[in-house]
Order: sequence, then C-alpha cells, then structure tokens
Amino acid sequence: MDPISQAALGAVVAQGVAHHKLGFRAAGIGALVGAMPDIDVFFSFGGDYFDQLVSHRGITHSLIFAPVIGPMIAWAVWRWEMRGSLEPADRKRLLTWTAAIVAAIWSHPLLDLLTPYGTQLLLPFSNTRFAINAMPVIDPVYTLMLLGGLLAAGRLYRANARAVALTTLSISSVYLGYGWYLNEGAEAYAVRQLARENVRDAKVAAFPTFFQVHYRRIVVRTPVEDRVGYVSMWKPCEIAWGSAPRADSALTADFERSREGLVFKWFTMGWLHYETIPTGIGYQLSAIDLRYGASNDPRESVFTSSARLDARGRLLSAPTAERFRPSANQDFFSSLITDIYSPTCE
Repeated sequence: MDPISQAALGAVVAQGVAHHKLGFRAAGIGALVGAMPDIDVFFSFGGDYFDQLVSHRGITHSLIFAPVIGPMIAWAVWRWEMRGSLEPADRKRLLTWTAAIVAAIWSHPLLDLLTPYGTQLLLPFSNTRFAINAMPVIDPVYTLMLLGGLLAAGRLYRANARAVALTTLSISSVYLGYGWYLNEGAEAYAVRQLARENVRDAKVAAFPTFFQVHYRRIVVRTPVEDRVGYVSMWKPCEIAWGSAPRADSALTADFERSREGLVFKWFTMGWLHYETIPTGIGYQLSAIDLRYGASNDPRESVFTSSARLDARGRLLSAPTAERFRPSANQDFFSSLITDIYSPTCE
C-alpha cells in the first residue's frame, strides 16, 4: 500500500507492542521501519521496466527480512539510546526494541499481501507472488483510521497510548477483513450472473479498484474470451461486460519464452490477456495485465507490455513496456463515487 499507510501501521504496531516500556519512541521508530521495505524501488536503478517488476516487493518484503534486519536496527537504536550513559546496559530494553521493530517491519509485507499486486513472501526460497484481493493500494479510510489512532494516543489519551494503539489495530484489521469479505461477495455475485448467462468453464476473480473498498473489478476468463466488468458491493447491480477474444497461442509463444515475457507472465500471476493486431510485416502484440484498468475493456490496463512479431509470431525486437495514461480515463475516475454509491441501478 501507499507509504503513509505503511508508516502509520508500523507506528501503531510498534506502539502496541512496546509503548509501555519504550514510550513514544516506539511509534517514531516503528513508522520509519514500517515504511522501510519499499527501499527496494531503488534496487532496479540502472535496469529496465522488467527489472522493476522483479525487484519491488522482493527480498525486503520477504518474511525472513524482519528477523534478520530487525535485530540489527534494534541494536543500533539501543546503542544510540545508551550514548553517554553511565547506567548498566539494559538487555531487556534491547529485546523490547527487537520485538517492536521486527513486528513493525512485518506489518509492511502483510499489509501489501492484501492488495492484488503480489508480494514475494518466501524469498529467497521461492519467488512465488502471494496476493489476497482485499484492499486497493490507496484507501484513505484505512489510512485515517491509523492516523486517528496515533493522534488520539499522542494528544488525548497519552496515559493509555498502548491500549489506544491496540484498539486502533483491532478496528483497522476488522476493516481489512471487511474488504476481503466484499471481494468474496463480488466474486460470488459475478458467478451467479454468469450462470444465468450460460457462461461455462469460466475462471472468475474480483479485484479492488481505487480509493475505497466497495467497487470491484471482475475478470472472467473463458476458453475463447476474456471479460471485464464492475460491481458496487454497496448496491450490486447487473454487471455490464466488456469482452475481447483470446489470442492465438501460436502467436504468443515466442514472447512467453523471452526474458520479458516470462517476467510479465509471472508478475500478472496468470491474469494476462494477449491482443494481436496485424501489421504489414506481421503483428503488434500487447500483453495486458487484467487485474488493473480504468474501463471494462480487457485490452486496457495500468500494466502492459508490447512487442513486434513477424508473420510466424517470432519477436522482431525485445518487448517493451507501455505506460498508462490516466487522462484517457477521466470519466472512470470522476464517476467512481456516483457509480459506487448510487441508490438505484440504471
């Protein structure tokens, strides 16, 4: 999720673990280390777009990262606190710092796990991407819950700051669970509609969209086509589908064997649509991530790779990335609230 939410969650977690022993320093350090795993965005400097896909949510988001790095940071903070002190070293305080920092770092990949992007939790043993499609990458309601809890602990209930942190963590976790519940409901709603439409052998998934939890993007894959639609779980209405035919696999095989194609297919976690358009010498291929988009057209996505092919589907040059242009989808963003919370179905 966004850096503000990650830092706020790290602060709340560290405060809940150790405020009674470390005071408000726990929240301050927790905020820093809670946001720290996103330093991996700098690991691909000098690389290309596909290097970025591999490095982000990589080793710093692995479950092994916190117990390895956390004690080192805790020791540094503990030594910094002791500078110039004549008191004997308090080893228990070091252990408290270790617990708070490890927990705060862990909060980052576990929160990212709840978004569709995919998180490599098991590196370096496996590069499998894990995702629970509960939350959008930015949710102001969730962020304000965390910030409100920190403000309440710092300004209004200082004597009970730890209890406030634990209460904030409990309430915000219920909200995360609510996002997962809505996504499961959106998938079930789509499956029922597809059954009425006699759509068989379909793979169905729902994904969160932008800035809120109620509006879900529905992706349907059949042997012959891919469909995309949207449903508001605030007031579900019939899903209006956009569809596009599946491409001939013979034309995508060379792309899929390339380094860029392998990375992109791995990144999309199987939710990949291919579009091939004939040109004078062959085809223009687009590989499209079905999880993200701002319309019900399966051929449009935030993440897209393209390549030029000859008439037999062989790559004429290395695949490249296409950048998303949100200005082309202003109607989608401007209608988010009206579509989500409309009292009637049009």
